[in-house]
Amino acid sequence: MTDTVKLKRCLDTLAAEYGTCFLDSDPVSVVHEYPEPQDREIAGFVVSVLAYGGAGQIKTSARAVLGRAGKSPSEFVLGLTPGRALSAFRSFRHRWTGGGDMAFVFWILGNIIGEYGSIGALVRNLDTPSDPTIGGVMSRFSEWITARYSSRFRTGSSRQNISYLIPSPSNGSACKRLAMYFRWMVRGPDGVDFGLWRFISPSRLVIPVDRHIARMAVCLGLTGRSSPDWNMALEITEALRRLDPDDPVRYDFALVRPGILRKCAPPKTGDCLSCLLREVCREAS
Repeated sequence: MTDTVKLKRCLDTLAAEYGTCFLDSDPVSVVHEYPEPQDREIAGFVVSVLAYGGAGQIKTSARAVLGRAGKSPSEFVLGLTPGRALSAFRSFRHRWTGGGDMAFVFWILGNIIGEYGSIGALVRNLDTPSDPTIGGVMSRFSEWITARYSSRFRTGSSRQNISYLIPSPSNGSACKRLAMYFRWMVRGPDGVDFGLWRFISPSRLVIPVDRHIARMAVCLGLTGRSSPDWNMALEITEALRRLDPDDPVRYDFALVRPGILRKCAPPKTGDCLSCLLREVCREAS
């Protein structure tokens, strides 16, 4: 049995093990609380922006900020003024993301919905379908927001800058949060991801690289890189594309679960003998 066949078999087993019954361990579960597609698109963007730190903390912060937008985030953002946004989110904080940052995010979303009707419509306008990956449209999306809105929103005498919340692959960042948002919107629907943006093929997605994915990728030989940047994301995705050319990031949800659930995370935890990836893991003992 070749190494590729063995790896695919193990990852398929892992994906089957960590399915929708583990949804509550992931921030995307918050997005599932909204039944309407237009609300899921807005909620998904907000949750992805806050997706740094522990999963539990992310979910708590996401629910807190979305709760201020009422039952329908898509209705809340329509016609939202900077003043109303600042009033609604002034006291919010998630680690180093403050209320001014989230007011800016919701105000931007309101402008996008007002002009294009949906975030997806803007993304489609910026996309080049012949691009092999979503790197180009992610960069254009981030840069479009920065160029169009950064000078138009002020908190006091200062201009708001949220480039750290919506980074661009063109700067070398792994762009984990934006890549994750694209995964949620493009893949599926499969009980985890939503499949709202049918104009992008899942084959073009790039895996969201956080510390869990970076570590697992090294353990499985999916990358030879040590820095979790855009090049690592591309290298891991290309390795997964050899296993599933049409849907390379379908393993993402399962691959982060051992780390998030502390079944396999530094310092060494878990029982390697019972691990579904032991046969292909370079660090198994």
